[in-house]
Amino acid sequence: MRHTLQSSFCQEYPGPIEILFAVEDPEDPGIAVANEIIARFPKASARVLIGKDNVGINPKVNNMLKAFDQAQNDLLWICDSNIHTDPGTLRRSVDLLLDNKRLGVIHHVVFSEAPKTFAAMLDNAFLVTNHCRMYLAINAVGIASCLMGKSNLYYKSALDNVGGLASFGQYLAEDNMIGQALWHSGWSHTMTGDLARQPADINSLAEYCSRRIRWVRTRKYNVTFATFYEPLTESILLGMLTSWALQHLFEYRMWAMFTTFMLCWFSLDMIFFYRINGGSPQSWLWFVLSWICREAMALPLWLVAIIGDTVVWRGQRFRFHLNGTVDVLK
Repeated sequence: MRHTLQSSFCQEYPGPIEILFAVEDPEDPGIAVANEIIARFPKASARVLIGKDNVGINPKVNNMLKAFDQAQNDLLWICDSNIHTDPGTLRRSVDLLLDNKRLGVIHHVVFSEAPKTFAAMLDNAFLVTNHCRMYLAINAVGIASCLMGKSNLYYKSALDNVGGLASFGQYLAEDNMIGQALWHSGWSHTMTGDLARQPADINSLAEYCSRRIRWVRTRKYNVTFATFYEPLTESILLGMLTSWALQHLFEYRMWAMFTTFMLCWFSLDMIFFYRINGGSPQSWLWFVLSWICREAMALPLWLVAIIGDTVVWRGQRFRFHLNGTVDVLK
């Protein structure tokens, strides 16, 4: 945590920066870490805000609201505490935002690193291949809002014009709903080439499966049409359909076409990872094994997610309504 929190103080930005740490629990050990870092940078305008508001069921919004209300500047960069960025990220993001008056959000693709368990390797394989690839592709096409709230820069006034942060406390995926609200108000989104790096911190297979199910279920109630087409972005189902079609049309051997398809898909994923990461993974063997398992688990987890309407997040169980809002289940 020390490394991720400190990255905010190391930004090479020419203007004034106000850093606000929002903490819900006064007993959170992160408070001591944040205060220690603040003491190391006495010239920085930084403080810790403790407590939470109750504006909805989303614990992240309840925690962030005090910082949102007390922020002195119109430009807000909201970063999760487990995210670290390169020193030039803020400068490049602000320059890009100010260069286009219709830009409303600058966001950064999430990149997972340093997995220490096999479950973390599975999450790493998902985030740095399938998720990263689709996230970049959707945003490159630019036909709809697609953003993840790990690292977002936007105008406080623009968010106030679509209801303010508190109005999104009724949603579990507040980042997606904020993005959609700004998009439909005429504010476009774009990214810099920077990465929002986070440690791969999943400790068990059950935790990995729960996270993937939660993500799919959340998207099902927020971007329903796109979610039902997600299996066609996965290698195994798409490979089976492609090889069946080639056998039917040209009498190619289905198993040979499927094997060729999977090898090509795998090779492109490895090239993609190498380009984004700027180098090889810690262990090619474990990365390949986790990639294979991730691909094999993708469709079963999607099917489980599609047929349910509850998720577990931060120790609480929630039930979705058709409009994307949720209730807390006791």
